[in-house]
Amino acid sequence: MSAIHVDQEPKFDAAHMEFEEKPADYAQELGAPQQDHVIDTQVEKRIKRKIDARLLPILGLMYTFSLIDRTNLGGARISGLDQAVDLDVGNRASTIILVFYVGYVIFELPSNIVLKKLGAANWLSFLGVAWGVISLGVGFSKNWGTVAVLRVLLGVLEAAAVGFQPEQTSLTDFDFRRIAVFFMTASFLSSFSNILAYGLTQIASNPELDGWKWIFIVEGAITIGLAILARFIIVDFPESPRNKFLTPDEVRVVTNRLLAERGTAEGGKVTWKVIKETILDWQVWTMYADEWGLERFSACVYMSGSCGTYGFLFFLPLILRKGLGYSQSLSFCLTAPPAAVAVIYALTISWAADKYRVRGPFILMHCVLGIVGLCMIGFLDPPTPRYIGSFLGECGTNGLIVTGLAWGQNNVRGDAKRSVATAIQVMMAAVGGIYSALVFRQQDAPNYVPGLVATGALMLLAAVLTLITCPLLIRANRKADRGEKVIEGAPDFRYTW
Repeated sequence: MSAIHVDQEPKFDAAHMEFEEKPADYAQELGAPQQDHVIDTQVEKRIKRKIDARLLPILGLMYTFSLIDRTNLGGARISGLDQAVDLDVGNRASTIILVFYVGYVIFELPSNIVLKKLGAANWLSFLGVAWGVISLGVGFSKNWGTVAVLRVLLGVLEAAAVGFQPEQTSLTDFDFRRIAVFFMTASFLSSFSNILAYGLTQIASNPELDGWKWIFIVEGAITIGLAILARFIIVDFPESPRNKFLTPDEVRVVTNRLLAERGTAEGGKVTWKVIKETILDWQVWTMYADEWGLERFSACVYMSGSCGTYGFLFFLPLILRKGLGYSQSLSFCLTAPPAAVAVIYALTISWAADKYRVRGPFILMHCVLGIVGLCMIGFLDPPTPRYIGSFLGECGTNGLIVTGLAWGQNNVRGDAKRSVATAIQVMMAAVGGIYSALVFRQQDAPNYVPGLVATGALMLLAAVLTLITCPLLIRANRKADRGEKVIEGAPDFRYTW
């Protein structure tokens, strides 16, 4: 029988996101109590499957609809929203996209603290109901100013919904491959949102003029229903009184595993002190550059991928409808295949990057794919090759998001610091959304060539930074191998390049 002793803190393998045993005194240094229990790894796997079956479906559905609620503007704009609220005047369209990310950036970090205090069940259910109500409000809006205000509130609420990352529920340990599957599955489901939106527009008597209302109304109502259901399904920490689906013995196993891996059953406490220390640590913003004083560019890579992804989500329906000349029904339906293929590509790349323990070479590949795809969309004339370019472009941008997120998590130690680092990465994704809103301008419709070029330029920057950083990461690891330096305060820790 395979077993592990919980009084031994596992060593974190950055490349594989796995754990190896460390001396027993390591857990004591973290403040974890010494215990003599032995955990059967087969029992542990069974409990993990039980927790996943309980939490991941509801969290996945809520996260899927959070993605849909924030990005359904593209479909609404080819279903009459522009005409109904005069959104196609000046820079109004860019403004209502941009204002969403302002609140998102400001409230992303504080939301980590609130989540820890109120618990995932109460907090996430409240947020889901709130943004469902806001989505309903957009469906009844009469002018663009109302839409803009509601989008600001939606950004604030969705920034607060950090708990959709399964590890934030504190019921299970962090495993990047499981998280990647969670996010990419939600992204895959949301890739079909425009097909759903097209079906909802048919409720209206005139789908091309009034169909937009039903997109927001029905999707908002579904979000509210899921949020109410989530209140009765999601539980917080293992010892929570609402935790009835685990037996007392299973609760002890989960608690002991979290104690062994984190030094606490509730994960690292996110405080303003931890936030300040993490923000001032250049590791969160860049990749390690040894004595030059720079560290990980993972946030910049993540931002470039987010910029491209948001560009496709908001503007591909418009390019298909007005730039390539497809019908409304085709413009809705043709957005799904590139997004679905991109999710499958990103999952495959996640597996390959873990297998070969590298990130940088894959980032370079994503950048090349993305830039080629954007050029095909912007500079070719026939509709079919331009549409094929959207497959390459979305594969590149989705790949950058997954690999950039992994790179940032690989090179940070400590639960609290990782939580803050993740929040900063999400903030940088919001900056990418702001950038996208600014470069895809209404005066450049219907082909948005300047926006495509600006997105490609950001990907080129990510490629250049990666080419500079990888040798420096390798150099730092070699110094650690020779005993000349200690990385992240752990002699056995090595950067993933």
